[in-house]
Amino acid sequence: MFDRIKRYYLQIKLILIRSGWKKAKYLKKKKIFHHIGENCYYNPNILPAEPFLVSLHDNVIISAGVRIITHSADHIMFNQEEKTDKYKCKYGKVEICDNVYIGANAVINYGVTIGKNCVIAAGAVVTKDVSEGSVVGGVPAKYIESYEELKKKSMEWSKAFENTQDKKVKDLMKIKSVNFIK
Repeated sequence: MFDRIKRYYLQIKLILIRSGWKKAKYLKKKKIFHHIGENCYYNPNILPAEPFLVSLHDNVIISAGVRIITHSADHIMFNQEEKTDKYKCKYGKVEICDNVYIGANAVINYGVTIGKNCVIAAGAVVTKDVSEGSVVGGVPAKYIESYEELKKKSMEWSKAFENTQDKKVKDLMKIKSVNFIK
């Protein structure tokens, strides 16, 4: 019962902390995950079922709506089907190495390691390890391009804003606007 109350408290606390930087610092301070490195950003309001199976290395950015799955529940269905308890819960760690960005609403399944310098596209479902230096997306997630290729494209885009310190999209749009059809 105490564990359930503690979990509800943590969920409410995450909802109340609006900044992803502050959420990550809070999770690190409370030692909720196995490990959280330096300069991490955690924006989801939902914790993995077993947060002690999650390790975030340095400079990991996790966007809103990302789900980190630490176990499967298929054993429940199999046990009910056969009226037994011989099927056990499958679980695994989720390890996210240095310099990783995970886009909004991605799902990272148990047993997955995401290598250094990777980008996981928004909405991707990661079911297998992601090699260092990769950009992946889709369902299931597949290789799109290298980290270095994406970094080069990002720098090309950023050149239009070289002489500004603006960070907000509304301010940046004064330099490079968007046009809708209607």
